[in-house]
Amino acid sequence: MRKCRVPFTRCLGLLPLLAWTGCLHVPAGRVTMDRMDYGQVIAESWKRQTLLNVVRLRYADAPVFLDVASVINTYSLSGTVSAGGSVSNGQLGDAVSMGAGGAWSNTPTVTYQPLMGDRFTKSLLQPIPPAAVMQLMQGGWPTDLVLKTVVRSINGLRNDSLGVGGDPGFLELVEALSRLQRGGGLGNRVEARKDGSAVILVLRRESRGSGPLEDARRVGELLGLEEGASEIEVVYGFAPRNSHEVAMVTRSMLEIILNLGTGIDLPAGGAANSRVLLGLRQAGEEAAVPLVHIRSGAAAPDPCRHRAG
Repeated sequence: MRKCRVPFTRCLGLLPLLAWTGCLHVPAGRVTMDRMDYGQVIAESWKRQTLLNVVRLRYADAPVFLDVASVINTYSLSGTVSAGGSVSNGQLGDAVSMGAGGAWSNTPTVTYQPLMGDRFTKSLLQPIPPAAVMQLMQGGWPTDLVLKTVVRSINGLRNDSLGVGGDPGFLELVEALSRLQRGGGLGNRVEARKDGSAVILVLRRESRGSGPLEDARRVGELLGLEEGASEIEVVYGFAPRNSHEVAMVTRSMLEIILNLGTGIDLPAGGAANSRVLLGLRQAGEEAAVPLVHIRSGAAAPDPCRHRAG
């Protein structure tokens, strides 16, 4: 009986294949790539959905919000190696066969959830709490942006609303509060009380030049506060109960979207559409300054050109 062996040099060809299968793994960079891509797409879709709902409400149509509830992306990577050999007593000689294979699978699962029912009511129809307004300002958001967007009135001073100009005192109040915020003279704190928590507006009146002192004094005059008051309780309502209180009527998200819609440039003939909400302004009333300016056209603008401008 003849004993034959496959040459050792041919067996060495299996080593690279075995090493390849042993190194199979999902590249770490893939996680970063997918995370950024999904985040960018979700952010862009939110902006487009919000803009679409602004236009829908401008045309008296019902808004529709669809949340991206979850994004689950599953990676699967597998590999196989096979080898075989044969020994021949003839002239054909010995033979060795080798093979390798791999499979890659990327399975994303995106779950959508419509905003409706009780969640719709709480998210869109309930007014934003005054505490949230103060916290936005405390967190560094510009006072003029927050108050002009979220607040309907403060101590009876009316903001612009649905195309109708507000009281001149409201704009003066916002400008004075904005200067105080930039100078570090505006803040708030939350106090725990038996009947719940209370939000306290703090006006710093230390002498740091005539500007901050004059702004704090003017804020007190516009709001009808007691002279020299530096800590004022903020509540929800149209009128304050005393000279140490600020009553704030805030908007709901639906009202904010309606106000954003007044800044849409209607296409030619669009104002004649019976469905278009043209605002509440009557003859002789001053027009409001739109919060945003939304242009209309047959094609989307070039984003690169928009940023450059």
